[in-house]
Amino acid sequence: MKKATFTLLTVIFALQSFVVTAQTDNYKKGLEAMQANRYHEALVCFTKVVENEKFEISGKDLSQAYAYLAVIRTAYLEKDLNNVKFSNIIAKQGQIHQTIQEMVRASKFQDGNTKSMINESKKTLVEVSSHALKVIGDSLMTYDENQPNETTNFLANFAIKQFGELENIAVDNWELHDILGLAHFYLGENPKAMSEFKKGRDQFSKLTEQPISPLHLKNFVLSANYYFKIANDLKETQNVCKQGSSYTSVLINNLDDSEMNEILRLNKIENRFRSYMTRIKDSSN
Repeated sequence: MKKATFTLLTVIFALQSFVVTAQTDNYKKGLEAMQANRYHEALVCFTKVVENEKFEISGKDLSQAYAYLAVIRTAYLEKDLNNVKFSNIIAKQGQIHQTIQEMVRASKFQDGNTKSMINESKKTLVEVSSHALKVIGDSLMTYDENQPNETTNFLANFAIKQFGELENIAVDNWELHDILGLAHFYLGENPKAMSEFKKGRDQFSKLTEQPISPLHLKNFVLSANYYFKIANDLKETQNVCKQGSSYTSVLINNLDDSEMNEILRLNKIENRFRSYMTRIKDSSN
């Protein structure tokens, strides 16, 4: 993760040369606070602008206010999540959600003057959030998906409520969809889980080099079981099993003889994929 500092905010000053006309006091105070590096004060002022005074200023300046809010909140979050520990992430849950919401809104209302600033901050937010979400996903992976409990319910709801809107600003983030899919699965929301898993597989398949990921293997396993045993969707089962079998082979080939237990475990998974495909083939004859 990038060093958590407020250097990101320096891009803001490229916008300071704009002529300010017919602005509210809060907007002017917000600009003054930015110039004086009083970021919390600027945050308060611009929040008042977008919540109470957005019909009193021009669209250009409203876009700028949204951008300031998103950039400031991202810088704060980057600093606060510099230590990506589970307890720290949980403690910052409201802040995570609000920052992502601010960035989604800023992106929606961006213009030519704010686009570059927002894009720079957006990259930082996606990076910071993805690191934090992975910690939640790794925690979920330690539990049996067939035996949900209070802890898995908490983790799943946390992932969805805090990071669900991240897909509105994160491009080609297969891991985000895999974790959200897993979260929905633990909550028994199978259609939503399968939708997220499908997005994850589609994006993963486009990678030039596919990383080794137990999380993505879980995507294949849960999807194949669902389509074959529950949805009885043989076509989708075939597609998932074909991809899953190939990916499992890659994982096995990356292991050596000293990891025989893991090789045997992966062989069982690959055999399950092949068994589903064989049964589908036999049923069509």
